Amino acid sequence: MEENSGEFPNDDIGKTLLALKNEGDDLSISRDIEFFIDFKTEEAALNCGTLLFKNSYRVELAPPSDEDPASLWTVIAVPHLQPTYEDISSLNDYFQEVANHYGGQTSGWGCEAVGAP
Repeated sequence: MEENSGEFPNDDIGKTLLALKNEGDDLSISRDIEFFIDFKTEEAALNCGTLLFKNSYRVELAPPSDEDPASLWTVIAVPHLQPTYEDISSLNDYFQEVANHYGGQTSGWGCEAVGAP
């Protein structure tokens, strides 16, 4: 990965956006961005997912892995937007607030590269 020239803050979000850009991603193009929110119980995941759905987010629910007893229920919230640092940071903070309300924790975000070779 190239050195961050100050275009993005030097944190996880900034480093991910820089990596996407360095791979040829056209960050000016909107796309689905997945935010992952983990919970110990199905009930908490369903409650969180329901709230996010009611707030117009596309939501998916992934159950724990049968092979990993320590795995968690994961809510995947999917807004469609241009991947700017400000928007991703703001949404990440929002999803963490929602997760806190239901006893969960955000565990990252991701998106497919657009316009990359």
